Amino acid sequence: MMNVVILTHNYRVVGWVYVKKGARLTDAVCEARPFIAVAAAQVWERQSGIHLLQAGFINVSRDKIEVILPAEEVVCDSEEMGSLGTWLLEQRRKVLEAQQEQDALDLDVPLAEDGHDGL
Repeated sequence: MMNVVILTHNYRVVGWVYVKKGARLTDAVCEARPFIAVAAAQVWERQSGIHLLQAGFINVSRDKIEVILPAEEVVCDSEEMGSLGTWLLEQRRKVLEAQQEQDALDLDVPLAEDGHDGL
């Protein structure tokens, strides 16, 4: 079993998917029937991040999956995982703000003739 994150157009699903020993997640998805069984599933609305349900088992339509990845590849706290899209956008915004702050702090200090900044 592999803990996974699944994104569909409307939902974000976190749970456990059966993957044969030594197989890749991609192989399991490609070999799956029309629905992929997800155990210990939690489902959030993708846009709002509202937690919709928790179930011991759900089926997810393979054709509706836009993204599937091992949960261990997602770098965020479990509380933030309910809205992965929102979280990723927030992280991107923070990086851009940090870059803008750094750019604002970068001062062109003229170097003295000896190559030092004169401090």
